[in-house]
Amino acid sequence: MDEVLNQELMISVPEGFHVMSEEELSKLNHYGQIPNWCVSDPGRHIVLSVSWKKSGFASLLLNTAEVAKKMEGEIHRLLASYGYTLKEFISEDIGGISADGFRYSYTAQNVPMIGESLSVKKGKVFYYIHAYLREELQEESLRTLEEIFRTCHWQ
Repeated sequence: MDEVLNQELMISVPEGFHVMSEEELSKLNHYGQIPNWCVSDPGRHIVLSVSWKKSGFASLLLNTAEVAKKMEGEIHRLLASYGYTLKEFISEDIGGISADGFRYSYTAQNVPMIGESLSVKKGKVFYYIHAYLREELQEESLRTLEEIFRTCHWQ
């Protein structure tokens, strides 16, 4: 499935993913606001969301590493009661633009989970990418995410 997000970010997800319905989204806890685009692969136990926000003045002052550090603090606070543990800060390439973020673990409904949150800046727009996967499937799921990130390009 190919999607163009915010009329500029082309992303492809493999077979098995579907765009989540409002009902499915209502069952999830979201960082900040409900994402602009969210897909799920129930077979792989992966949820991937992308949100974006135009940020005029802030885009001149902030870089993605600073945004990622702020996101980490907020997600840590939100997931503290779920056993949140920061694993590492990471960088990814999203369509030729460097994205900064972090990987963490937590527990949801007694299931050990891994989360990955990234921030990428294109012009005055910040994109926020969040992925959630089961810890037991981490190696395979992270490969799937890498494949998805490699498909990204900017129009």
